Amino acid sequence: MSKRFKGLICAYCAHAEAITGDHIFAREFFLNTRRANLPQAPTCEDCNNKKSILEHYLTTVLPFGAKHADASANLTSMVPKRLQKNRKLHRDLAEANTGSHIPIEDEKLAQLLCLIARGLNWHHWKVYVHHETHSVRSLTLSPVGVQFFNDCIFTQQAHCRVIENIGHGTFSYEGIQAKDDCALTFWRFSIYGGLSVTSDAFPAPSASQFVAFTCPRKLDAQLCRTLGVTNPLG
Repeated sequence: MSKRFKGLICAYCAHAEAITGDHIFAREFFLNTRRANLPQAPTCEDCNNKKSILEHYLTTVLPFGAKHADASANLTSMVPKRLQKNRKLHRDLAEANTGSHIPIEDEKLAQLLCLIARGLNWHHWKVYVHHETHSVRSLTLSPVGVQFFNDCIFTQQAHCRVIENIGHGTFSYEGIQAKDDCALTFWRFSIYGGLSVTSDAFPAPSASQFVAFTCPRKLDAQLCRTLGVTNPLG
């Protein structure tokens, strides 16, 4: 284990001892030349394994629906090797091929974004999001949802704010931290410059922006109603 993470608690479950450092955004999302200085967080073995399963699926699927030039290069250089190792996923993608957009499993993307939000809270502000006191949710935004977050969430005054672009736009994100609760945070993500995907949430193709938020459990239901989260994951 890197000395940097020795003795720390896992950023994802916030209770187990970390065994190593984890790239919050999996290296496999990026071309080899874009992988320098990726943000990391401490992780335990269990969380590391669960996150890796989600990443294997999403690093294989998301480039199909992406606009970013690096995604096209990824499709040529790396995705075929991943599909060779996962014949079932290869068959599923072939059967579901819808041309210019790609169907995804909402739940897996939501789960990964929740883990990323936990990791970024630790990476930027050394804040642990404890399951006992706080919830973590994520959602895919419709155009109306994008406008709501632009007008009502990210215009608010914040204790801290961070804006990052990783891998020349492979991932970009913005996060804000509330003044009165360091674990009340909102994050919005753009993946590969925008995705054209279909899902249970959006049957029609949609260039999607994604959001995750961490909040006190006492505010969870209220926020879910306000944001229209009908099937929240945390």
